[in-house]
Amino acid sequence: MSEIDKPTALKWAGTAASILWIVFSIYTAFFDVDPDQYGFKSPEVEARMQSCGGTYKQRYECKEQAILAKHRKSFLLWMEKVFVIIGPPIVLAFLIRRATRDMPSDNQDDYTPRPLKKRRSK
Repeated sequence: MSEIDKPTALKWAGTAASILWIVFSIYTAFFDVDPDQYGFKSPEVEARMQSCGGTYKQRYECKEQAILAKHRKSFLLWMEKVFVIIGPPIVLAFLIRRATRDMPSDNQDDYTPRPLKKRRSK
């Protein structure tokens, strides 16, 4: 059995670490949360909607603003979660690529490039 070279081992370790990170962070970000805290049924939005007063139109606009504000806040929160999930593996892949770029590979000694065919021009 052949010995694995350092760049390949580093890439495999980075891939394994990235997969573990993605699985763990997806579980904590998406599956281990209370879904009511992100919708318009959250206690924060319910309290804000209870404080709306005035005419029917004013109450409706007040409640609509509360719901839209919660949706905007939830969107930013979900974008942050997506960045936390995919950001570190992308950075790790970039760092591994930078580290292994100049690292000699054991397979490079056996590689001989094919000769280029010359084209004829008329």
